[in-house]
Amino acid sequence: MPKWITDYYIGAGIKHPKKTRKKIDAGHLTVDVYLITLSENPGNLLEIIPASMLVQKSYARICPTIVGMEKGKDAAIDMAAGIIKEIYETTGHFQVKDYFKNR
Repeated sequence: MPKWITDYYIGAGIKHPKKTRKKIDAGHLTVDVYLITLSENPGNLLEIIPASMLVQKSYARICPTIVGMEKGKDAAIDMAAGIIKEIYETTGHFQVKDYFKNR
């Protein structure tokens, strides 16, 4: 089952967030929903993955912590940029994992 932060970001394009999250957690196909996750790669801050990737149980087990979800790839990119901007404006740094750990 995917890991979610407590107060994850929900994009305006997600009409029924609880229902969408429940579908993702159950491993059902969710079309055009993208997840913003913490990056496992030290060279990246966040990653954007299609929620449909989590249909594969092997990928769902290794999925990084989810910090947001949005409908549409362009909107997900905008959301990720907004999260990074918020973190920088709040802390003055790009320490994304620390920000969510202490939030």
